[in-house]
Parts: sequence; C-alpha cells; structure tokens
Amino acid sequence: MAGAVLYSFFLASAGVRVALAIDNGIGLTPPRGWRSWNAFDCMQNSTIITDAHMRAQMVAVRDKSRRVDGVPTSLAELGFDWISMDDGWQKCNCSVRQDEDPKLPQCPNLCFGGHCSWHDSSGMPVVRKDRFPDMKSLVDYGHSLGLKVGTYLNTCICNEHGATHYDQDVKWMVEDMGFDGVKIDNCGNSQNVTHWAELFNKTGKAIRIENCHNAWPDFQSGACPMNFFRTGGDISPNIGSILGEAYATIDAADLPEPRSHPGCWGYPDMSEVGNFPPGASQEDQERTHWSLWCIVSSPLILGFDMNDSAKMERVWPVITNKDALSVSEAWAGHPGTMIRAYPAEGQGLQVVQGDCDGSPSSVGWSFRDGKLFAPESGGQCLTSPQNDECPPPTTYFSDVHCGLKLGNCSNAPPKSRWEHANGMIRWWSGQKS
Repeated sequence: MAGAVLYSFFLASAGVRVALAIDNGIGLTPPRGWRSWNAFDCMQNSTIITDAHMRAQMVAVRDKSRRVDGVPTSLAELGFDWISMDDGWQKCNCSVRQDEDPKLPQCPNLCFGGHCSWHDSSGMPVVRKDRFPDMKSLVDYGHSLGLKVGTYLNTCICNEHGATHYDQDVKWMVEDMGFDGVKIDNCGNSQNVTHWAELFNKTGKAIRIENCHNAWPDFQSGACPMNFFRTGGDISPNIGSILGEAYATIDAADLPEPRSHPGCWGYPDMSEVGNFPPGASQEDQERTHWSLWCIVSSPLILGFDMNDSAKMERVWPVITNKDALSVSEAWAGHPGTMIRAYPAEGQGLQVVQGDCDGSPSSVGWSFRDGKLFAPESGGQCLTSPQNDECPPPTTYFSDVHCGLKLGNCSNAPPKSRWEHANGMIRWWSGQKS
C-alpha cells in the first residue's frame, strides 16, 4: 500500500526539428542487446564476468528452442544480437574495490589520486588473462555466430585519473580486438564523448556508442555524438527504482523537441527483467518495467543470465511480446513520455500494488464482509470512487488511471466489490477481474 502520486505514461507524438545524431547508421530504432553488469557485477566470485560467461550468453541468445507465435525463434532474431561486457575485464595495477588482489598495493580513495591504471607503459589496455585468456578469440567467436560484440571503457573498477589514452583505447578496441560497440562510463577522466566519436569515425567502422553519465546531447544545437545516453542513476530490481528511472527520461523527451530520438536515445539503464526477487508481484513488476521501457523508447538491453533456463522460461513471454516490441520501435515524432500525474486527494492516500514485505505499510490489513480494512484504522477502509469509474491497479485491468481513497467504512458501496480468491484480494467488476 502506498500514497502520494500515481503516474501514468502514454505514447505521445509531435513534430520535431532535425537533430544532429551521430551519423553512423546505428540505432535508428532503440538499440537492443545484452550487457553483463546486472548479471555479473563482480561483487562476489560467482558474479565475476569471464570469457566463459560471455560465450554462454552468445549461445543462449541464438537458441531457438522456444517459440514466438508458434514459430521457433531466438532472441537474436528479435534484434537482441549484441552481446556486451561491462566492468571487470581489465587488469589493474592496484588492489581495488571489487578487484582485491593481496599481491598488489592497496589503492586508497578508490584510485582518485591518479596512481591506478589498467594501461601498460605504452598506454595500451591490459586484459585480465585469468578472466579473458584470449579477448580477440572471444570477439571472433561472437562474430562467427552472427553477433555483434561490445566492450566497456573509462572503467569504474580501477578508475584512472592520470593521463588519458583515447587513441590507444580506440586502436585496441577496433583494430586489435574487432569490437563493434562500447559503453563509455564516467569514472575515469576520459569523458569527452565527442572526441571518442571522432576517433571511432576515423577508423572507418561504425561503432555503437553508449554514453554513461558523461554528457547529454547539446540542448542548443542538438548535437549528439552517441547512439544512446544515460538519463538516470544505476538501476535496481525493484519497482521504486523502475519508476524513478522512467521518470528520469522526461527531460530527454520534453515537448516539442525531444532530445531522445532516432540515432540518439535517452536510456534509463539496463533492464532488470529476470532479476526481480521472487514474490507474488514479481511478474507484474517485471511486465510493468518492460512496458515502461518500450513506451519511452528506451534501448532494450537485457541484464539477466540468459543461460539460466528457469529465468529464461519465466521472462520469455515478456521480452518477446511483439506488441510491446512494436511500440518500442515505432516512431511518430516523439519517444513517449509521462503526460499526466494524478495526485492523491482527501485522505492523501491511494492504493497501488505493493509487496507484502513486512514493512509497516503492508501489514495489518484485514478482509471482512467484502471490505478491506486499513491497519489500526478504527473503521477506515478502502472505498470506490464515484460512479465506479476507476478500479484499483491490478494485472487484470489494462486502463487504470487512479487508485481508491481511504475513507469511512460507512461510505463504502452497499454491495462491496472486493473479494478473496486464489490467495488474492481483488476487485470484481462482474465480468473480469
């Protein structure tokens, strides 16, 4: 149970000026793919990204053992054919957070003193061979499967604050390794995305550029030297984080000149579908999350272990929903944004779906005689709005714009519509629930 404001996101369209997206022919629809961080964040031994993990994802994304509309289909065939690593592939000269090595000197203050580096004396990147014995072979393997392979630069694990190595990084990434895309983080001091884009263009190879917190498109000229740019903070697998990240896209979708558009997409963060904790609302929350990302034209970058067959079975109907994917890639002059917020009235409380997690707001409710009673309310219970215009938000109603106010039980309808069925308390319309 929660109060405050209930948000609604809708598709919107408007005329837009011509904006200057990077001219690499990539990302004319919101990019799709998989990136490692939400599944392999290097926080513990079991989640360290390795060559084996990357290869497993490459195999999983091409697997055609599942069906879409009755046809054997792989995620790669639906456009999720980019497999990209995140942080943790590089070798640091210090023992740092998330990469502790007792054989190396400790790095104080998370390396901000400028004495940590993942480059050698000539400025070339150094790979952790215990995790990635042959990086070029990994990239070649992805290409042999018909996939694109992405890497990660300006890293946060072992972030550098000394000399920059733009030219060496580009040479290593494109010429030596053959990567197709890159996420450029903002932890180190190589934060000039325009310069990155210029160097990538000089290689003659189109590189998909993900800008993580370095800069937004220029608000005056519209110049956008990247294919997608982060609009929010780091995501977590809970509905509060999802709504916050979706809300953070609004500034990139301001009318009538959205900063998020073909070739230059606002990006709340990687998807957490597949990572939500088990519970009664897991499916609803993951569907809500995926739907929001499609509505706001976010890049759809998967972040769960696709080699986990149980997870894949559970989320397959969500991430392969063709209606949702069609909404994601449709362009009518605007990416889609929140167009109205519905404030609570009266008691200042409305009902929304939430986890029964033992928090004060989720315990103590009782169900008696078709009425939902608030905890320790002394006769306060949920009442319907006038004319029954608005059911409470549940999986079973596709068009919900408000919640139910908490009011005196004597004001509840004579024939309450709340009922208990299959372990759930639900609102009954007489036709569907």
